Amino acid sequence: MLIAIIPAKDEAHNIKDVIIKTRKYVDFVLVIDDGSIDDTKTVAESAGAFVIRNEVNLGKADALKIGFRYAIEHNFDTIVLLDADGQHDPDELPKLLNKLNEGYDIVVGARKFLPQLMPPLRIFANSFSSFLVSVICGTKILDSQSGYRVLRAEVAKKIKFETKRYQLDTEMLIKAAKCGFKIAFVEINTIYTNRAKSKINQIIDPLKFLFVTLKLAFYRCKK
Repeated sequence: MLIAIIPAKDEAHNIKDVIIKTRKYVDFVLVIDDGSIDDTKTVAESAGAFVIRNEVNLGKADALKIGFRYAIEHNFDTIVLLDADGQHDPDELPKLLNKLNEGYDIVVGARKFLPQLMPPLRIFANSFSSFLVSVICGTKILDSQSGYRVLRAEVAKKIKFETKRYQLDTEMLIKAAKCGFKIAFVEINTIYTNRAKSKINQIIDPLKFLFVTLKLAFYRCKK
């Protein structure tokens, strides 16, 4: 059984199309409405998603943790993660699922770091972060910050996620690699929306990433 987990905050204008497209490829769509003040919950439900609502904004990481618990408790074996703002095209999901079926545990949608597709500062930050995570993981990480990924539920069962907000994307890759899970990447289209730009603090978030990543370098997987 395949579940898609979509964290969302104030995405009433975007989430309907994302859900409708995603439902073509999965058995169940779960939206975590993370403290929205618009009609995200109503729109998501009308599009066919099941919605869990946080009355206050907890951040992406905590929203995903709620989704992981739901997936495990309801015995889903494969988990899809994608954003609600339209920067991840659900029609590319078959590429990720096909790669997963080749024997991998996590498959990440790797974006193209090109000037015409992404702001220069973001290109530098993503390239540097992917290099640093590659060194720590001991394997080539093409895009450490992409939130478009599919994973086996066993990964969510094994790993205790402890980071906040956007750091969970990095935490997942480092801990998974150190626990022996197989990670692969497939190229996806880069859709860099205005909403995506507004979610990232260009100074604070990179500093948080660096701190969390260096801390995770000392992580040891519990057998």
